[in-house]
Amino acid sequence: MGYDLHITRREDWADTATPDITLDEWMAYVVNDKELELTKEIEIGAETQFHNSPGYCEWNAHPTKNDPNDRPWFAYRKGSINTKNPDVPIIRKMLQIASALNAKVQGDDGEFYTEESLGELKNLDEQIALVRQQNKKPWWKFW
Repeated sequence: MGYDLHITRREDWADTATPDITLDEWMAYVVNDKELELTKEIEIGAETQFHNSPGYCEWNAHPTKNDPNDRPWFAYRKGSINTKNPDVPIIRKMLQIASALNAKVQGDDGEFYTEESLGELKNLDEQIALVRQQNKKPWWKFW
């Protein structure tokens, strides 16, 4: 399990009733961004699994992740683009993509990310933990 960030035009990334980013828009962006590489397979553990989702791509220009087996990815799903457990450079890339698509970057818990908010982050993991803790329910509550 991890923490996802979403590039979306919606007020809430999970709300499917509001405007979406189309697959055609996303694919046009990916084709024109030389830092993104379309792919259909991802490494999970020791096995290569196929991700049969159009619009799945890897970011080949991350400043510290140079290993081809450890590149950040972006996946198109139901009108938004997401990634899992991003670091600050990945969020900055997401902000660049969002700007080009007239969208915004939103976390699983509904928080929005901007270049200004990134400037305030000392440690992204601590920030995400804080947001999660603020929204945490006792383990016995399922609703």
